[in-house]
Formats: sequence, C-alpha cells, structure tokens
Amino acid sequence: MRVVLDTNIYIAAALKGGFSEEIIKILAKTITLTTITSEEILTELRDKLTNKFNRPQEDIDKYTIRIRKFAEIVEMTEKISIIIRDPKDNKILECAVSGNADLIVTLDQDLLKLKTFRGIAIIHPKTFSWTFPEFFKKGKI
Repeated sequence: MRVVLDTNIYIAAALKGGFSEEIIKILAKTITLTTITSEEILTELRDKLTNKFNRPQEDIDKYTIRIRKFAEIVEMTEKISIIIRDPKDNKILECAVSGNADLIVTLDQDLLKLKTFRGIAIIHPKTFSWTFPEFFKKGKI
C-alpha cells in the first residue's frame, strides 16, 4: 500500500511526537507500506518548521534526511485545483496522484471532507490505526 502523509502529520510528529510520530515510525519500518512524498511537501515542512515554529535548522535537516531515507520522493506530474479555501493543500493530492498512492493520511478538514479523490482514500490518523491495527499492537514498533 502506498501512503501519502500530509505535511501536518510530519509537523505534529516533529513538535509533539505522540501518535503522529508512531505512524511515521510504522511507515519507516513496514515494507508492506510505502511512504510517498514530494519535494514540494518537504519544502513546506521545512518552511513551516523554520518560519512558523522556529525550530533549529540542524533539527530540521536531521528530520528531513530521516524522512528521505524511508520515503519515495515523487515528481509532481499534474496540477490539481480542487481545494479552494487553502490551495496549498492541493500539493497533497498532486503527490498522491503522481505517486499512485492508495491512501492519504491527514488532519486537514478540507481534505478529509473529500473522503476519496480519484480512488485514493483520505483518512484521519486515528482511522489509519483502526484500518491497520496489526501495526499498532504493543511491541510492534
């Protein structure tokens, strides 16, 4: 299964750890789940951690290097303009389409309202844990 994580999942993991970090650890270690991302998503991640959350550049560099080690970086092949309220969110859909993803995991309400896009399911992180309970058992990560 090919999974795109929204930037907000990466940010939540970086700032708070917790459940979002658990999802990232699972994706990094599970060969049946492939994480898909793009340079555009990683750029947004770097920008928000730097400018909005004032994280140290060294920490941001280490974090994005860690993501690059387990994620497949795809090149955007199509411009999508479905999300009107916050057009930057369209990059998540573009990444999913370009990377032939099966699933998008997000906290973004505009994306969650879609439920699916071109056959790609869009779910909340908690739904991810219900969908794949075998990865969330104690001692699995």
